[in-house]
Amino acid sequence: IEISKYIIHLIQSCTLYEQFYSKTFKSSVNSAYKYLVESCLTISEATSESAEDNTIPHGSATTATSVGDGVGRKRLEAFVFKGHIDFLNFCLERTNQIEKDALADPSMNGAMESERDALTKYIKDSKEALNSAMPIGKSEKNNRFFFGMGKEFVLNKFNSVYRSSIANPTELTAEQQVSWEALKKHDVLEYNEEMEKRSKDFACHIVDEFEKYIKTLSADERDKEKQFVEVWDKFTKNELDLDKAEFGQKLLLRLFDYESEK
Repeated sequence: IEISKYIIHLIQSCTLYEQFYSKTFKSSVNSAYKYLVESCLTISEATSESAEDNTIPHGSATTATSVGDGVGRKRLEAFVFKGHIDFLNFCLERTNQIEKDALADPSMNGAMESERDALTKYIKDSKEALNSAMPIGKSEKNNRFFFGMGKEFVLNKFNSVYRSSIANPTELTAEQQVSWEALKKHDVLEYNEEMEKRSKDFACHIVDEFEKYIKTLSADERDKEKQFVEVWDKFTKNELDLDKAEFGQKLLLRLFDYESEK
């Protein structure tokens, strides 16, 4: 509970502009929520909702007409959520299969039990994350937030191993080297290339939908969304020092966030 409050405090204490520029904001949230997410997965496992029940209607996030009463904002957030979950599920499915194939590779017979156990655990955890259901709570936005966090937490276990292996290959132990070679044999490098491409494509798509949303706002709505309008204006004038994909990633962080209880 205290960790949850800390995450909420981090989000609420930063202005939109600070979140777009701060390099420590996201890392602070990520390091805090890793202690929280396992309980989210437990909640998810306790529900019996089907995948169909959890599907968010999607398509174009905006319409050609002016959006009122926050409808356009909700559509944009739903679009971002659906795309983000689809991306995380793609990553979880691929990494789950890569680790299964690596574990079954004959070369892993020479690996230490701890290395095989690590792969086995990720296979189990990633399958659970893929099959997890939406948490049940008062706020649909917060349910989405914790649902995504649970998947990200599991995926980050794989990503951290990948990053350390790529960055410091000479520091791998002999046992870790066996696992790393098995992962490479079963397309972990190709997966990373595809993952990065999909991530950038999705981020750019967010920017496209965000532009549509901004352009549909009436004068009153533009006043209510003043921060977003100002940030969009700065981006179009190249004042944020961000390319399209980087801007889309910042929008993802801002739109896929926690909503404080009223």
